[in-house]
Amino acid sequence: MSTHAYSEDQLVEQSAIGLFAALGWEMKSALEETFGPGSSLGRETKGEAV
Repeated sequence: MSTHAYSEDQLVEQSAIGLFAALGWEMKSALEETFGPGSSLGRETKGEAV
C-alpha cells in the first residue's frame, strides 16, 4: 500500500471510508477475503456483490 500523499488510497479510498463511517456504516477490510461456505463476507464467489 502506498503512503504517498497523492495516492488513490489517500485521495479516494480513505475519504470514502471516513464518509461511510460517519454515516454509521460498518467497515470491514476485504484485503484477505475468503469465499465459499464460511466466507469472511458471506460471498460464495468474488463476482457476488457485497
